[in-house]
Amino acid sequence: MIGRAKALTIVDKAVTISGADQTEAVLAVEDLSLTRFAESIIHQNLSRVEATLTLRAVVGKKVGTSSTDDLSDDGLRRVVEDAITVARYQADNKDFVSLPEPGEVSGVDNFAKATADLSAEERAQAVAVIVDRCKEEGFKAAGAYTKDISELAVANSLGVRVYDANTSAYLRTVVMNGPASGYADFFDLDANMIDAAAIAREACEKCRMAQGAVDLAPGKYEVVFEPYAVADMIRFLGYLGFNALSVQEERSFMAGRFGERITGERVTIRDDAYDLRTLAVPFDTEGVPKQSVDLIVNGKASGVVYDSFTAHKEGKQSTGHAFNSRWGRGAMPRNMVMSGGKSSLEEMIGAIEKGILVTRFHYTHCTDPMRVVMTGMTRDGTFYIENGRIKHPVKNLRIEESVLEAFNGIEMLSSELKLQRDWWDTFVSALPAIKVNSCNFSGSTEF
Repeated sequence: MIGRAKALTIVDKAVTISGADQTEAVLAVEDLSLTRFAESIIHQNLSRVEATLTLRAVVGKKVGTSSTDDLSDDGLRRVVEDAITVARYQADNKDFVSLPEPGEVSGVDNFAKATADLSAEERAQAVAVIVDRCKEEGFKAAGAYTKDISELAVANSLGVRVYDANTSAYLRTVVMNGPASGYADFFDLDANMIDAAAIAREACEKCRMAQGAVDLAPGKYEVVFEPYAVADMIRFLGYLGFNALSVQEERSFMAGRFGERITGERVTIRDDAYDLRTLAVPFDTEGVPKQSVDLIVNGKASGVVYDSFTAHKEGKQSTGHAFNSRWGRGAMPRNMVMSGGKSSLEEMIGAIEKGILVTRFHYTHCTDPMRVVMTGMTRDGTFYIENGRIKHPVKNLRIEESVLEAFNGIEMLSSELKLQRDWWDTFVSALPAIKVNSCNFSGSTEF
């Protein structure tokens, strides 16, 4: 870890030496370690520390950005000069008003010493639990155990000066036996919460159940989606529609529909950095304190998240959701929580006459952003349900369905929420399992 004092010193120095009208410095540090395994053998241990300083310089109405991993004094001077040079070559941005003013940041409990201290040996011991269980079953295991310490420091010339350090631990596995496979994972800020035996048990049970999968004709079915699968569905809502810029550019399914029903009334989704079921940083990459935002309430479009730029365009305050990454800047809902219901997974399965249980998806995409049409393959446990019981495993199917339409048909939600990453690792959201009355599957595979 760089630590609070050093991190703030770096961003302070970058702001101080800048001659721009306004300057923002963002230091993001990731201290990541992971253990990978395949064929039930650990084949890689990795430890990596990356620190990136992103400098935003404002010259009049021109804005320039530059990044560096050289945190020396010379490196800071160069990144400042580069950002100012970029700004001067830009056209005026008529919609830019100002970098944000400082606000009061509330703390969140997002750092676990057990995670920070997690050793390669301890990760190997957890992997051994999974491997030993698989040996008993005659299966093979693959997966990874990752620990991450992330630091974020932000300072600007208007007085913003904030720092946060947080941890996460993530153990996942795919268990295989020929063409059959099962999956399980667990994600938490505290490595002590990860139960390798429970993960092994869940994945092995799915693999065992998946033996002898048969063809199932494509078509529309009632479906139970586990949280692994729901994570990919909500990803597209968050990425494509819940940010103010997409609404302002009229490319969001929320545009012009606030207050209208866009899903079934059982759907309520909010972004809340202070919900203890999520993993959160209390401020965004502009140093603005995060606010809780209702996105969908009882099926009605309610709100979207803002950074300072999109907020100024509407004369509003930023909600603290600025997010700059390798793909660019914008506002993103980083702590989505989907409200649960009163059911268990077993009760949802029991309510289906003829339908499918989907464990998770692989390689999902969206072919129609305004309708949020999702496509991708099921993986690691897809099962046919008849008269409330799992009858047999089926070969993987390709989903081709509007997430909004699927969510319009939600009939049951689990009472338990699971902290879940989507397949693309875009978001980490707290999600229930869901039962929908109809979902379209357009094709199938050979396995």
